[in-house]
Amino acid sequence: MDMTLKRLGGLVCMLFCMGAVLFAKVERTTVYMFGFSASFTDSLAYITDIQQIDSAYIDTKTDFLLDRVVYSDQLQTFVETANLMPDCTCAVFFNTKKSKLVEEYNELRKHYEKESGIVLKDLPGGQFKFQAPSYIPSGAEEKKPKEREKAAEASVEGKRDSSEKN
Repeated sequence: MDMTLKRLGGLVCMLFCMGAVLFAKVERTTVYMFGFSASFTDSLAYITDIQQIDSAYIDTKTDFLLDRVVYSDQLQTFVETANLMPDCTCAVFFNTKKSKLVEEYNELRKHYEKESGIVLKDLPGGQFKFQAPSYIPSGAEEKKPKEREKAAEASVEGKRDSSEKN
């Protein structure tokens, strides 16, 4: 009997945890981001300035930035296309609070400035700018539902007008 209650309690906890994960909320928000590009075969590394991205998607349960790969691919494509560094590895750092990201940015810069074999070069915002993806991921909460309602109403009214003409 005691073992059955333990198993039942464990099952209930597991189902509760799975339910919490399944109902994670995705939200469009403003984040601050910078990129870093380095190569294992080169003594040069590049860093972007801190940029504000107004339409990023965050999983609110985990504070996980969706489409991180898209942002790092943008930086990699730029660096390789500009012939700055072939075969580079790129990473993006982000936070919803600019002050926290500035601390991380300064720590990374300090670390590489102390490294004697790595030269860190800046990529100013005028040269490279992150672009937010232009689609809405499934489960994302859109901030402008009234615009969707107006478009749906206009569509319905347009159909009524064309049926009345016939």
